[in-house]
Amino acid sequence: MKRALAPVLVALITSLAGPGPETTTTARADSGFRCPGGRLVSTGDHMYEVRKKCGDPSAVAQRTEKRKIKVKVRRWISPTEHEDISEEREIEILVDEWTYDFGSDRFIRHVAFEDARVVGVTTSGYGTES
Repeated sequence: MKRALAPVLVALITSLAGPGPETTTTARADSGFRCPGGRLVSTGDHMYEVRKKCGDPSAVAQRTEKRKIKVKVRRWISPTEHEDISEEREIEILVDEWTYDFGSDRFIRHVAFEDARVVGVTTSGYGTES
């Protein structure tokens, strides 16, 4: 019984000690986060749901990312013969990023959307808004 409590006590002591210096400088990819009202934002949520759960973001940005994808293509060798090959193509993806600053006692959250759905959340330092 005492051994089962040891990891819990270590986690509790670590959390009470506060964040280390690497926590405020390193962004971390998460699958979601909690808004101040306690509602959970998760990967796959629609923009509308995120705004409903967390309110308006502190900042909004848009960027275009280039990505390489593989596509199967049929190449005709003769009028009756063909072969299927794989080609690499570059596509552009529109990424919306919303930033939530929930105050000086919480981390800033950067929510990335593709096709109006949450694809990732990164965390930066503590916020500044009250």
